[in-house]
Amino acid sequence: MQSVLKISPPSAPALKSPYIQITNPKLQQDAGKLSSQEQAYRIELEELYHFIYQSITSALQEAKQQTDFNYWYSKDRNQRKVEEALSYIDEHFHEDFGLEQVTDIMHCSSTYLNRLLKQHTGSTFYNLLTQKRIEHSKQLLALDLQTVCEISSMVGYTNVHSFIRAFKRSVGITPGQFRESRLAQSG
Repeated sequence: MQSVLKISPPSAPALKSPYIQITNPKLQQDAGKLSSQEQAYRIELEELYHFIYQSITSALQEAKQQTDFNYWYSKDRNQRKVEEALSYIDEHFHEDFGLEQVTDIMHCSSTYLNRLLKQHTGSTFYNLLTQKRIEHSKQLLALDLQTVCEISSMVGYTNVHSFIRAFKRSVGITPGQFRESRLAQSG
């Protein structure tokens, strides 16, 4: 069966807008014999096609713009979530809390927040929290004013053994050894 109608895209050479072209030779002959009322219907059909084509094209362009906007908006929203999580860690690292408490406050899932943090910082929530706690504990250890047990409590650990283990995993030496090396350097 031969195609009856051919719809040309707007990119067709020398065309300013899409149009309907009759491709069946018999129908082309018959089109020349159409009455004025039939010619009017044909023109109305072509105008209707043009309107539908323009409407669909416009809707697709608007959808693309909306998609682009949502992409950038979500990127900003994601960045804000990361900044909010980092800020919470900075302000509360000395308290005993975990990822679940932060995600409850931020109204998101732990998987989502951890993925965002990993994408934006290269580290997970617990790695960032541990890093903050260890950095602060190094400053306190260098002052030599509190015991290791007191410092572990001051940086959010409820168990001194967990603190020592995390410190050694992060720094490579125990808090006591770190303090001794600092005192030896300064004295």
